[in-house]
Amino acid sequence: MSKSVMKQIIDYFSGPPLSKQGVNHKHLWLEYLQTGNLPFTPKELHRAIQDIVDKPENRPKGEKLLHFRKRYNFTLKEDKTPYRPEEALERFVIASNGDRFFNQVPVGGGKESIDIVIRHGTDSVEFVELKPWNSNDSPLYAIIEGLKNLIEYRVIVERQIKEFERPWKVNISLLAPRGYYRNFLLLDDSDAGIHENILRATELLDGLAEEFDTRLSIFSLVLTADSFNQACSRIYDRQGLVGQQIASVTEDDNINSLEYSNWAELVSSSLL
Repeated sequence: MSKSVMKQIIDYFSGPPLSKQGVNHKHLWLEYLQTGNLPFTPKELHRAIQDIVDKPENRPKGEKLLHFRKRYNFTLKEDKTPYRPEEALERFVIASNGDRFFNQVPVGGGKESIDIVIRHGTDSVEFVELKPWNSNDSPLYAIIEGLKNLIEYRVIVERQIKEFERPWKVNISLLAPRGYYRNFLLLDDSDAGIHENILRATELLDGLAEEFDTRLSIFSLVLTADSFNQACSRIYDRQGLVGQQIASVTEDDNINSLEYSNWAELVSSSLL
C-alpha cells in the first residue's frame, strides 16, 4: 500500500543525517523549543511539500475535492466516552458554530481531508488542524499538516483540477485544548504561556508564514477532558445507546467554549 502524502513528507525529514528523531516526535519539538534548531529551513520544507504533493501519483483527485460538508456522527464506547476523542471534538466544534464551519473537507486523494474549514468570505478561508487532549502529534507536526493541505489546495488551483470562480486566501490554524499545550510545553500547569517557548513558537510561525505566504495561528480551548466526556455521556443517555454505538451531535449540544469567539489565540505569525 502506498504511503500517504503526509507520511512521505515526514519520512523525508526523519532519520539521519537530517534528524535523530522523527519530525512527528515530541522529542524534536522539545529540542526545537530549547535550541531553535530544526532539520529543515522554511524554504526546504516548502520545496519538499511542493515536490511531494505535485508528483503525478500524489496530486489531489476526486469529484468531491474541497466539497464543503458537515459531519455530526461519531462513535461512543460502552463507558459513554468517545472512541476517537479527536473525531468527537471535531463534531462538537461544528455543532457549536454556525453555517461557516465545515469538517472532513476532501483535499487529496484517498481519505486525506482537512479537519475543519471556516469560510470567512467568498475568497477567504481558514484551514484548521484539530488535536485532542492526549494527542501524540506535536504542534510542529500539526503545522506541517496544515501547510501540506495549503499546498494541496494550491496545486488544485494551479493545475486546474477543480475550477474556482475566485481563488481563496487561505490561513492555517492549529486548535487544541489547553491540556494539549501543557503536554508540549507552551502552557505551564497554571495554563499561563511559557514565555520563552511562546517566543520560540512565534519565530517558527513567522518564518513559515513568510515562506508559504499565509497567516499561521495557534488557538487554545478551555474545555477539559472531563467536561467533554460529560457532554458525550449526556448524548449517550439521551439517545438511548447500548454498548458501543454511533452517536450524533446536534446544535442543541452546543458547548460555549468551542464557539469561535472563545478560541484563545496563543501564538500567531505577524503576517496578516
